Amino acid sequence: MTDPSLAEGGLSSSEVKRVRQAVHDSAAAEVATANGDRPQTFPLSPFYDESTESVIVTSPPAFAGKVDAVRENPKLSLLFYDAEDPFVLYGRGTVRDDDLEANAEYVSELIEDEPPSPKREGFSKTTDVLESRIGRFLLGWYALRIVVEIEPVRIEPVETDVGEFPPWPATDLDGNEAESYDRLAFTVVDEDGWPTTRSVEGVEIRDKVALLDVPLSVEDGSPACLLCHWHSSGLDELGQRLYRGQCRNEGDRVVFDPASSFSMRNETLWDRLKFIVQGKWRTRQYFRD
Repeated sequence: MTDPSLAEGGLSSSEVKRVRQAVHDSAAAEVATANGDRPQTFPLSPFYDESTESVIVTSPPAFAGKVDAVRENPKLSLLFYDAEDPFVLYGRGTVRDDDLEANAEYVSELIEDEPPSPKREGFSKTTDVLESRIGRFLLGWYALRIVVEIEPVRIEPVETDVGEFPPWPATDLDGNEAESYDRLAFTVVDEDGWPTTRSVEGVEIRDKVALLDVPLSVEDGSPACLLCHWHSSGLDELGQRLYRGQCRNEGDRVVFDPASSFSMRNETLWDRLKFIVQGKWRTRQYFRD
């Protein structure tokens, strides 16, 4: 049965203010999309467009896969972990990619409209680098922007207590990497096609599967994803790992069986060099495709 509040959409004036403040307070939000019943969740920086009262997230074309699902299924959700009262925002997204350079200018304007914060300072520094000669040579591909404009539908309060993530040898996750993650987000897709994310309150590793304490009801065999990530306040350093797989119930816990994983880090000079090389290659592939 379709939730009437999701079908009708529209936020109250107080909820609009709450979303705007959460966007300004959040260097990143966990953004979940769905390809059919298969979810994926990535940390993306949200911005706010006052003229349309919409939330904006962006991606360079090198990492278009983070937002491509919105083209087929506009339903998505954002977990605002850093809001004063954390919540999940459900919304409908529209992909804007007809002029990637114009999108870059638009995003720069949104950054300038942000109130002073480590987030704004971090993005302003990035913009300065991108406008330099060496920046254009090395990171011109990163300046190009695919924009997703999100029309808010409703918000749902959530708890964001996060447990410690232990090492997971079966997935090559060692202790140092596991300890670095301070956000664990688990996502499934509900019967109406809305991806729903909740923070993971506890994790137990049992060989190839993870037992999760997470306040979500799941169907046995449902596709799911587990996002583990951390970032500095200005987003100049970060790490993330996304597991995709299936889940089932076991008592009051969710058993997650991963089938694949994707990881990315931006912490060392080697990480940044790797990011530049891969970004250039991925951008060429994007325009070739």
